[in-house]
Amino acid sequence: MSRSIGTIFRPYRIGLAGTYTLAVSESVLGLMYPFTIGLAINGLMGGQGIRSVIPLVMVWLGQTLVGAIYQLVSSRVVARIYRTLADTLVLGKSETTPSISEVAARVDMVEKVCDALTEVVPLLLNGAVGIVVSAVMLFLYDSHAGAVALALIVVIGLIQWWFGIRALHLNERINTRRESQVQVIEKRKPARVTAHFRAITRLNIRFKDIEAGTWAIADICSLFALLAVLFLIAGIGAYDVGSIYAMVTYIMTLTDSMESAPVLVDEGAHFYDVSARVARTIS
Repeated sequence: MSRSIGTIFRPYRIGLAGTYTLAVSESVLGLMYPFTIGLAINGLMGGQGIRSVIPLVMVWLGQTLVGAIYQLVSSRVVARIYRTLADTLVLGKSETTPSISEVAARVDMVEKVCDALTEVVPLLLNGAVGIVVSAVMLFLYDSHAGAVALALIVVIGLIQWWFGIRALHLNERINTRRESQVQVIEKRKPARVTAHFRAITRLNIRFKDIEAGTWAIADICSLFALLAVLFLIAGIGAYDVGSIYAMVTYIMTLTDSMESAPVLVDEGAHFYDVSARVARTIS
């Protein structure tokens, strides 16, 4: 994160740290469901009765409690950030005086930043936690399945790194166009209006084409990983039903997280760019 972006979030670092610690905790607890359900399946099939579901009940109630606290804390922290940033953008002074259309666009961007803090950042964290925890659990169950998971992470990680660079560049160009949109509409010059929206449309199409290609490659890689794990854990007959259920669920969680990476990278790049623009206006 650049120094300017760090500056606008620094006053809220404790609140944000607490908020996202709760978000990560909720995600980790959710990823314990396959493990505890597997224990319950094996226990019930083995005649252990009600004791088999105690870990599942504890994880469920724990996630419910943490999730409720997270929602309460998150809404208050983000509301404070929105109020302060919006006031500063509208009433504050800076060395450069942006046009009214630029200020209007950036006030709208503050809303997008705050929406990202409550939606995009938790999704990014959940995606990262899902990848890490799923891979670790697969390693704990079966080292070969864990190796497949690690290979998938490396391959798709490299693909997403390339996509992330492209996404950031295209988001910068799209947002630069949008900052001048009000001014373009106010002047009502047909040629300029047409050129403006044609440029935005072209950039959006280019972005979606790259995103679709990245998703397709990630999806194919995930399919091969899933098939490899299925052959490893089900083909040898060495695991009980609960363990097979848990491992299949973890590999599916991992592949889902990796396949959704293009969208998360897009949202992350957009969040970074609009935050940088707001920071430059405030500083």
